Amino acid sequence: MITNDKLNHFKKWAIASTGITYFLIFVGGLVRVSGAGLGCPDWPKCFGRWIPPFNASQLPADIDPSLFNFTLAWIEYINRLIGMATGLIIAVTAVLAIKNFRKYPKILYSSIAAALLVAFQGWQGGRVVASALEPYVITIHMLIAFIIASLVLFVLLQVMLIQKPELKKSVAGLTKTILVLLYFVTVIQVIIGTQMRSGLEHLAENLPLLTEADWISRLGPVNQIHTVLGILMIFLAVYVTFTGYKNQINKSVYIKNTILGMDILIGVQLLTGIGLVWIGIPPLLQVIHLWISSLIVGVLLMLYTALSQEIS
Repeated sequence: MITNDKLNHFKKWAIASTGITYFLIFVGGLVRVSGAGLGCPDWPKCFGRWIPPFNASQLPADIDPSLFNFTLAWIEYINRLIGMATGLIIAVTAVLAIKNFRKYPKILYSSIAAALLVAFQGWQGGRVVASALEPYVITIHMLIAFIIASLVLFVLLQVMLIQKPELKKSVAGLTKTILVLLYFVTVIQVIIGTQMRSGLEHLAENLPLLTEADWISRLGPVNQIHTVLGILMIFLAVYVTFTGYKNQINKSVYIKNTILGMDILIGVQLLTGIGLVWIGIPPLLQVIHLWISSLIVGVLLMLYTALSQEIS
């Protein structure tokens, strides 16, 4: 039987893993919209140095000075430092899981998987730079980030369920099926959104005289698919809300609040999506739109875990 001290200690690391992973997703979005993705044109070093240069005179002789932008280089470098910190924290969480939670397979295997994936993500980040920000490579990078976030959050939720088994409730299986569907629709939306952003960047570069509305109209079917899936997300969320409140509103405050959080996030996501269409494509709004998607995925996982039948 795991002691409370060990459980609380591990929970702190699980919280840290979850928090810094979601923070890294947000910072990664800032890197992308700021154009700092190639702020360091090499990897793992930056302009051949472990610490980015402060001015062009510190560049290696074989580096073109025109490639150097102090602000972009340091934005990308800070992103890499946060990525390293994320990897270390998740690795410590995995070690603690191996040491103390071998009898809890969901915690053990999820922690190990997160640690392995975050190591792979570091390598794959180098592929992003080497590909000169190839859209499909960026999409893979983003998907891996979402998987890591889901894994570390799942570990945290399992600890919470050990401490407070009363959080676990059971409702009709169809509700959980709809939650899974909503989860994957959200992830697909992220994939499509990433491709749309890459398409918009291409259009902006090649057709700079057109308006942002013209660029969006030239995206083709992908824009319509993104809209249809957004509407589907709303309908699925309404169904989950109606079913969840009908069955659980008087039984679980946790489930009630989680459903409310899901509704708020999807509502804000809808508003930011409308804003991207009607008021242009401001970089900060792009970051918020993407980051909210990661939060929606997390909330859906929280709700699904609370409705699951098993704790171990």
